[in-house]
Amino acid sequence: METDEIENVSEFTLSEVLEMEHLYKKRGDELQQQEHCEELATKFSRSDNRNGKSTVSWDQVHNWFLDRQTFAKVKSKSLADAVTKKLPIINSSPNALKKFVAKSEAWAEAEKLKKPKAQRVAELSDLMYEAISSKDCAWFDVAQFMTFRIMHSGELEVRVRFSGFSPDEDEWVNVRTQLRERSIPLVASECDKVNIGDLVLCYRANEDHALYSDAHVTKVERQMHDNENCTCTFVVRFQYDGVEMDVKCNEICRRPS
Repeated sequence: METDEIENVSEFTLSEVLEMEHLYKKRGDELQQQEHCEELATKFSRSDNRNGKSTVSWDQVHNWFLDRQTFAKVKSKSLADAVTKKLPIINSSPNALKKFVAKSEAWAEAEKLKKPKAQRVAELSDLMYEAISSKDCAWFDVAQFMTFRIMHSGELEVRVRFSGFSPDEDEWVNVRTQLRERSIPLVASECDKVNIGDLVLCYRANEDHALYSDAHVTKVERQMHDNENCTCTFVVRFQYDGVEMDVKCNEICRRPS
């Protein structure tokens, strides 16, 4: 295990890792007791998600919690070292100390208002998602979540397999910034749901690529039409390069409301 992340490799499914992470946050080291590990191993082994996979033993669960405890200690020490290195004036500047404490408290309070990270990611299996590729800044449908890891920063990442792509194209994506519920193709009967200022996912083709990328609507030229064929024109500005262009209804996917 590297010091900057803890990763589920092959013993557990994504949902199992998420559940263990959530339990660890709530109950800590007590989960290393054999009875708790046996309970979880039995539960996982009997789950429908385990169809076609090997059963889980209590010592596999136990080892996961041991690794998680080690990761927590390493992370805590590294964070303390980072604070010392990044804030060399903290002892000589009361104002700097106050600002640092205020930011820490504000961050902690904000975190309390959110669902636990593991719980938020556990909901992934109930919805269809899309992820942005770091290779071309385009969004692709997610076919499968392969595994899960917690970075040294505390951020969650999942390894995704994009629909229609081979395992060689799998990528790690940040759950908070690079993953979202799948966009909805715009149909003629709902074109009025797209307005100026909206973020949309637009199809864009040129000599080099044909991709779906984020854009903001800057103008809408609405036309009278039926529910089958939209003749409106939408002017959008793409986020990644600022180019503006006209697109039609069938080239737009709107964001879920």
